[in-house]
Amino acid sequence: MNKQKLMKVTYYDEKNSIRLTGYADTVVWDEKGKATLAALRFGGYPEEVRGLADAIYGGITIEIESEDGAMTLSTLAKQYRRVLSYDGVYAEATLIAEDDGQTAKNGEKKTEDDANAALAEPQTELDLPPRNTYIFCTPGDKADLFRAVDQKTAVPLIPEFQDYVLSELTRRKILRPLRVKSISRKMEAWLLRCEEKDKNIVAVLESGLKSGAIAIPGAVPGPSPLDKLESVTDYLNTFGVTVAERIKNLFVPLFDPSKEPLSPEVLAVNQYIHDHAGYSLYDAQLAVAESVKRQLQRNKVGLIVAECGAGKTKIGAAAIASTAAGLYAQHKNAGLFKTFNVVLCPSHVTKKWVREVEETVPNTFAAVVHSIQEFDHLYQMYERGTKSCFAILSKEKARDGYMRAPAVLYRQWNREGLQIDRKTPLPDCGAANERPDTPVFCCPECGTAVMANISRDGTVYRIPANSLFFRREHRENHKCEACGASLWTALNPSAWGRQKAWAKIGDYGFVYRPLIDEHIRKAKSEALKEKLGDLSMTPGAVSAARGANRAFPLSSYIKRKYKGRIYGLIVDELHQYNNKSGQGDAMAELYDTAKKVVGMTATLINGYSSGIFYLLYRMVPSLMKKDGKDYETPTEFDKEYGVIQTTYEEVEPEYNSNRRTVQSRVSTRLLPGVSPLVYSRFLMEYAVFLSLTDMGKDLPEYEEIPVPLSMPEAVEEEYDRIEAMLKSVLKNDRKAARKILSAYLNLLTAYPDQPCGHKPIYHPLDGYPIVEPADTAAPDAILPKDEKVLEIVERKIAAGEKVLVYTNWTRLNTQSKLERLFLERGWRSTILPAKVKPDKREAWVDDRLREGLQILICNPSLVETGLDLNAFTTLIFYDTGYKLFTLRQASRRSWRINQTAPRVEVYMPYYQHTMQHKAIKLMASKLAVAGIIEGSFSEEGLAAMSECEDMTTMMAKELMLGIKDSVEDVSAMFKRMALLKPQASAWSIFSEKPQKKDESMLSVHTGAKPAVEFTFETSIPASEPIGASIFDTPAQNAAAKEKPKAARRKKTAAENSEDQFLLFKIA
Repeated sequence: MNKQKLMKVTYYDEKNSIRLTGYADTVVWDEKGKATLAALRFGGYPEEVRGLADAIYGGITIEIESEDGAMTLSTLAKQYRRVLSYDGVYAEATLIAEDDGQTAKNGEKKTEDDANAALAEPQTELDLPPRNTYIFCTPGDKADLFRAVDQKTAVPLIPEFQDYVLSELTRRKILRPLRVKSISRKMEAWLLRCEEKDKNIVAVLESGLKSGAIAIPGAVPGPSPLDKLESVTDYLNTFGVTVAERIKNLFVPLFDPSKEPLSPEVLAVNQYIHDHAGYSLYDAQLAVAESVKRQLQRNKVGLIVAECGAGKTKIGAAAIASTAAGLYAQHKNAGLFKTFNVVLCPSHVTKKWVREVEETVPNTFAAVVHSIQEFDHLYQMYERGTKSCFAILSKEKARDGYMRAPAVLYRQWNREGLQIDRKTPLPDCGAANERPDTPVFCCPECGTAVMANISRDGTVYRIPANSLFFRREHRENHKCEACGASLWTALNPSAWGRQKAWAKIGDYGFVYRPLIDEHIRKAKSEALKEKLGDLSMTPGAVSAARGANRAFPLSSYIKRKYKGRIYGLIVDELHQYNNKSGQGDAMAELYDTAKKVVGMTATLINGYSSGIFYLLYRMVPSLMKKDGKDYETPTEFDKEYGVIQTTYEEVEPEYNSNRRTVQSRVSTRLLPGVSPLVYSRFLMEYAVFLSLTDMGKDLPEYEEIPVPLSMPEAVEEEYDRIEAMLKSVLKNDRKAARKILSAYLNLLTAYPDQPCGHKPIYHPLDGYPIVEPADTAAPDAILPKDEKVLEIVERKIAAGEKVLVYTNWTRLNTQSKLERLFLERGWRSTILPAKVKPDKREAWVDDRLREGLQILICNPSLVETGLDLNAFTTLIFYDTGYKLFTLRQASRRSWRINQTAPRVEVYMPYYQHTMQHKAIKLMASKLAVAGIIEGSFSEEGLAAMSECEDMTTMMAKELMLGIKDSVEDVSAMFKRMALLKPQASAWSIFSEKPQKKDESMLSVHTGAKPAVEFTFETSIPASEPIGASIFDTPAQNAAAKEKPKAARRKKTAAENSEDQFLLFKIA
């Protein structure tokens, strides 16, 4: 700031003889009545800046001197958002007046986890109170001002109302300008006064509509049929069909399977599947493949959201292959047709992907890749050969790279705070006068001190970072703010053993040994304190970094070397990349590398708006930017598209208090709920949804059955005692509440299932036991839930069925207890151990089934993706947990297209009026939300317990219920299509032999060559030609050895189910 032009800000406390001074470049005030400060930016010495900022926040009178004269401004007590920053010996402060009722949000961390949502007591949401709101916008930009007004009020405003609304609000003095004086920026400031429930703004709109100054677009003057309607339900019941028809007319799908034929490329892929796998895709699957193909022809990405067992693997591979084939068909003179593609999937389905790709895509081979060397080798084989290639990467291996460690230097501070633009380190020195100073962590390139933000009483301060700041790498400590250099470096295991300054302790993170006392003081667990204590006692010992290696991340390598060479990327189980994680970053890197991307999942939403934010930013960043959502502020996305409960608390002061002030507090939390606008704004152009009911095939019945139970009297009494004691701490001791939240949730959820052997919960600050759970049953006692499970299992075993029992709690003895109970009754049961590798689990289960297994017990996370467990037609969730992805995926393991049993049942026993009851209701709400985004409004099973009350969701639900009898369902359309005559392909780029209408010359393969096992153990000589013959798929060669081609096709067609429609069967 230029001190000669700055405005002098002064506060004088006459009683204590204290004078504080700062220099401002921007001041905003309200001159109506008593002049009041609205915003101020000033600087000066750190002590004075902080003191003056605190004084203004507390409520004082300040004097501002400028070239135009002096003025006195009063301030709003505790109604400013404060941001303080330090730069060497200089400091700056910015104070901005907040809207009435928003002050308490400062410093409040919004809790989004399921624990808070499950245990929170019912809260009363108040109507919008009267309030003053402050608006800062671009000078002269009416559109910017109107958008700001729209954001401040709950009254719906549309751009057509802009001129009228702004002029009328100004005329009525509801919106009035504030005075602005700034020497550094151009801006306008306004004060918007909103009455209770925004009645004054509603009156402005009503007046304009009555006078005709504004009109709703499309409205017809005269008597309206809306006059007779009294609720949203009445409206949707009356006009639901009209609304649905208009939606259909406005949003025309890329592909309408009832009106348009499939492309030759998709038909050719289906013909190949029929010839080599023995069956054809269903009409709905072909329609999805065609839709995604057309989407990829005009955009980079297409999403497939299909239920478990809907055949996503084959659909995705078919879509990528047919898109590439369509591109080649338009440029037949481009040479040999082949593409290199990548599949990113969980490790236990990599081999399944190899099998599925080779069964689906003609002239293609696939292989699992584990390392950079194998990827390079595979690409060399692709370049020398004549076939397309799919590299199958597990999501674990894609990001399995080197570890990073802090690179900062601990040295004396450069107190000058220079914005150094050079790459040479500064000399070791203190302040400008060469006096030594306190050492701090500095950038290894420019020597600038690393600063950290801390919050105290709603004020943000910047101070030199301590060693705790570098436990883990995150956004704030990733790079130097002065020169941009990285503050972290690759951890070389060999060099790490020679240094003694830093140590790595498991999941806790990095510890700077000379300052290890900082970590010991902050350590919470006794185990961690013991490890830190041992480390402090041996300062000269070498600390090995377990898990560190010299590998470079495979995804990063592919992005650097193969960008532009990879045609297609298929991301399986897309929902597993929905957060800020290494695997999510790996997916993003591969996304940037590929030309076309297909994302596939069965569970796109986890029930919260936050569960889709990072996915949308990785897949459709342009739409997120266009919508004004920043990657670093996901809370803004939650505010617009999620359900946030705001609770206002006001406490009146005591009668004899010194100050008659009302203490207010505002708290917010994220509830289950996602606005359907997420679909219309972000997913509609990119996603296709498929359910098993769309297949046109009679599926087995599927039912989710919640089973309420009562606890034994002794268990219930002890449960109520534990709950009362923990609730008391949560309500009366807020500092301890957050620290015992997890223990509170775990104990109350697990105690009814195992009312013995639980450890006490200790106060995190004082150390005394808050509650010591009493043992109210023996470890081997049979409880009501056990009795119910035994009853269900006995009935199903007697009927000849097999049962799958899920248990989430690994620290309880539930699995061993259930196995013992089953074996005592003569039922053959076993536990699926976690040590069985993911890619071996399906074979492990099949082996036990051949041995006569009747009951399988396992954690649902072990089988949630990629496994078909059709043998088990009854599933029992002994406990549900809180992960919607796991619940949805695991519950559909046996409800598949190829399930032959008539019925699949999923039982969910729980104890009433306990944390288990709250948990299952929370899961029901999240399940309902996820279903709504996917177009499913279920009133049955677990979804019936949902308590989601989002208004947009309720309106969409009413609309669907109102039109269900008048608008044809998609599944009904496919059932009707199944009776129509199939289409045939006249030309195919994938044809094994060129057809008459094909003018291009394609390579011919006979399918009679011996299969070659693909390994990475032998290299390929450069002189050895690689042709199509050595890449014939195992399915082709195995079939070729058995029978001639014509006989093979005839037998395959005869073996197909009558329910499965064969598109290529010639009538």
